[in-house]
Amino acid sequence: MNVLITGATSGIGLALTQKLIKKGHKVYLCVHNEKEVKTALDRIKEIEYQDRVSIMKLDITNSEDRKLIKKLDIDCLVNQAGIGIGGSLLNMSVKDIRENFEVNFFGTLELTKLYIETRRKRKGKVLITSSIAGLMPIAFLGSYCATKASLITIATCLKKELKKTNLDIKIKLIEPGAYRTGFNQYMLDNKNLLKSDIFIEDMESITETQKIEFSLMEKKKLNSIVNKMYKAIESDSNKLIYRAPLIQVIGAKIYMLLFK
Repeated sequence: MNVLITGATSGIGLALTQKLIKKGHKVYLCVHNEKEVKTALDRIKEIEYQDRVSIMKLDITNSEDRKLIKKLDIDCLVNQAGIGIGGSLLNMSVKDIRENFEVNFFGTLELTKLYIETRRKRKGKVLITSSIAGLMPIAFLGSYCATKASLITIATCLKKELKKTNLDIKIKLIEPGAYRTGFNQYMLDNKNLLKSDIFIEDMESITETQKIEFSLMEKKKLNSIVNKMYKAIESDSNKLIYRAPLIQVIGAKIYMLLFK
């Protein structure tokens, strides 16, 4: 298959790229800007079957960049791109929250709609990467969690709506837990670290506590979620949700039973 992955410079996106090309698939690895093209090229040089990878700039918030998908024959779109903006909802500017939604939610939705438009007469698959954080909201990461909860909603609705059409396009919802990719630490670090008269503790103290909590919870190896995503790409079933790692999935289910 021809698979296009957004936000694939590192972490889960890059690991999925490696698995796909080893299995014989062609991957269009898309990054946010020209600087990341070079970074991705350097990383791809280190792996086998690099001739099966095409690296290109695709900023999902840029309407001209999104048109790239019209020029390619893509069997499966993997929406992996996203940003995390940390901080208290009471302290964050609405501008920052809008930016978080612009990338994670609106960029993903617009690219998905454009892809579906190109596959009207052909089979297709769309993976939408949300997060277990969309099911279990985390204090001081509310903006990020809200974007991921919104992605769960649109993936579920898109699947229901497509059932009412004659289009042969599968929607797959990916819900990773916490993995040690550096993303969570970056999101915690970009909080507003100034002291706040709203909270007893300052944000720096809160951040350090959360870093410890994440370090204890994060899964080091990416295999569990990459294998789930690969299964979603290969499968022609109508299964919607793919989650990992198992221990965090169990925790999320317990949370939903107790608090929802």
